[in-house]
Amino acid sequence: MTEETGKKRVHELARDVNISSEALIKVMAGLNIDVKSHMSTLTPEQVFTVMERFEKEKQEARTRGARAKKKKKKARRKKKNQSSTEAIKTVKDTLAKIDSKVARVRKKRRKKYREEKQERHEKQEIERGKESGILSIIEYTSLSELAKMMKVDLNQLIAKCLSNSIMVTANQRLDADTLILLGEEFNYEIKIMTEYGAEKLEKRRETASSKEIVKPPVVTIMGHVDHGKTALLDYIRSSNIIGSESGGITQHIGAYTVNEGEENKSITFIDTPGHAAFTSMRTRGAQVTDIVVLVIAADSKVMPQTLEAIDHAKAAGVPIIVAISKIDLSTANIEFVKQDLAQQNVLVEEWGGDILCAKISSITGEGIDDLLEKIILQAEVLELKAYPEKPAKGTVLDGRIDPRRGSVANLLIQDGVLHINDYFVAGSLSGRIRAMYDEYENDVIEVTPGHPVQILGCSGVPEAGDSFNVVEDEREAREISLKRHIVGREKELQSRRKVTLEEFWISGETEKVRTLKLIIKADVQGSVEVVSDLLQKLNTDEVAVDIIHSAAGGISENDVMLASASDAVIIGFNTRPDVRARESANTLNVEIQTFKIIYEVEETIRKALSGLLKPEEKEEFLGSAEVRQIFRIPKIGSIAGCFVVSGVIKRPASARLVRNGVIIWEGNYSSLKHFQEDRKEISAGFECGISLDGYADYKVNDIIECFEIIQISRNL
Repeated sequence: MTEETGKKRVHELARDVNISSEALIKVMAGLNIDVKSHMSTLTPEQVFTVMERFEKEKQEARTRGARAKKKKKKARRKKKNQSSTEAIKTVKDTLAKIDSKVARVRKKRRKKYREEKQERHEKQEIERGKESGILSIIEYTSLSELAKMMKVDLNQLIAKCLSNSIMVTANQRLDADTLILLGEEFNYEIKIMTEYGAEKLEKRRETASSKEIVKPPVVTIMGHVDHGKTALLDYIRSSNIIGSESGGITQHIGAYTVNEGEENKSITFIDTPGHAAFTSMRTRGAQVTDIVVLVIAADSKVMPQTLEAIDHAKAAGVPIIVAISKIDLSTANIEFVKQDLAQQNVLVEEWGGDILCAKISSITGEGIDDLLEKIILQAEVLELKAYPEKPAKGTVLDGRIDPRRGSVANLLIQDGVLHINDYFVAGSLSGRIRAMYDEYENDVIEVTPGHPVQILGCSGVPEAGDSFNVVEDEREAREISLKRHIVGREKELQSRRKVTLEEFWISGETEKVRTLKLIIKADVQGSVEVVSDLLQKLNTDEVAVDIIHSAAGGISENDVMLASASDAVIIGFNTRPDVRARESANTLNVEIQTFKIIYEVEETIRKALSGLLKPEEKEEFLGSAEVRQIFRIPKIGSIAGCFVVSGVIKRPASARLVRNGVIIWEGNYSSLKHFQEDRKEISAGFECGISLDGYADYKVNDIIECFEIIQISRNL
């Protein structure tokens, strides 16, 4: 019995009326009661309808039985007729069993057909790849899977790996470099797919209808603290959204849509608390933002976070629109801000550049409409298109666990139209859309391109920046999800740690790392320029310093995230990291080095770069001994009785056997004795017994030399 009084499940009611659940489902189908399985819940009205039907049948059965009794005179000689209820039960049980068997057979046939179809499709893909000599595979594909794709015997692949000093097993998963190497050995060009199933899904999208529509631009507002970002967003919310039926503030989603102009064109704003979300998106390869609005206060100048925003936008290849805020203040100096931007290679249109600029006041509302018009204009230049008839795809903005609804994923749909009951994959997770909600927590049936939405039905909580794609069915969704999960687990197990100066120094021995990436922060801009110029002078033909970001100010959490995304080391000169930056650095394994004296910066970086230079090797002669007599000892072998002529003979130095001026053997000492006593070293003028490791063919008058190889580090 369910929690609510009067409700029952199908199997409970079937037990009460003494028939099978399958037979009861058949009966309810005749009563237009739609149920899905024996666990479906029935309302009290539905239970009453079913019981009324069975009571009616029982009454009819009793009436027919009475009539039959009167008509039949020889009732005792004949078998008692079965009650109509038992007849109905038997017939319905039989029908249910037949239908169940037929359903199972059909299900097996459909499954076999899908598997055969998938196998034929994979074979066709492999054949096409073989004809062109190109194979598109994911990283960490197993050796057996690779052999099947290349139609090469597995033993041949294992032998080829062994010949290249790679110890593998049939089920071992290989990294990208090994896959490419094996492909070259068998005349294949291996293309590593970034995400399993991405190429297949994209091909399916290409075959869909090409009908296109204009997509609303996705805008991120960035800038320095207290320069008016929040005030601008608040003004846009109050003037364009509150009281409007077509749009709303999507506070739960972290994004919202406004409508602008006479044509009522939409603009989607992503509400980020800072640059952290923008950087993490780019770190995961997600390109969500179409336009960046750079907010700069008219009474200030280009500040550290403003420079960070410019660097992030340029790194992501996103166009910038400058919004000079607080123009209503008496201390506003718009031309000074433009001049300061020009020094950072950001030229607005008034200064001969191609970057749009709007002068705004979030207090009076002046220039806000002009800014929105410029966003629409920039979007028209970008020609943002979407194809609503294609399978939906998008990007995960964030995810969370809701106490009432479970896993909730916040998405931005970038192409296609998302519907209820669509099957999907989000990163390494999968699911089916059970419900969708807008900014007011209202149910929505579909979501068009360029709009945000929150969905229910994901198998877990996806991460920000995960790709989102609609697939054909549950089987495909689970297959892609499983493969991506395997690849993600392998990457996590085999992922390397973030680079440190010590590791960078050691890595010079392998000659794999040639460039040291740095982020430089200092107390003032002048110090930043001095430190940058000083480190750039350390560059040579063999090693180099790559400064990916430099600015004045403290070391922030955004610097740590940028360093994590770029495998860089943060250098602080007369500045320190804040608490959040230090915690993030510990979490992400990003190294932060701080200095107060400029030559210490140069010395540390010079030492790190010197680690790339191969050290020089020099031989240091220690001494020599002459073989005077040879002793042969059972179970031990030959021992050379020697007299130390010069220097010292010691272990664990290297040894060299010289005969008539010719080097016969080089290696290590096996033992060094003075009479019966083991010694670590013996000086000139003393006798000793020497046994060489792996050599026993001594001759009288042979010379055994003792030497060491000293490695001398090279410096820039």
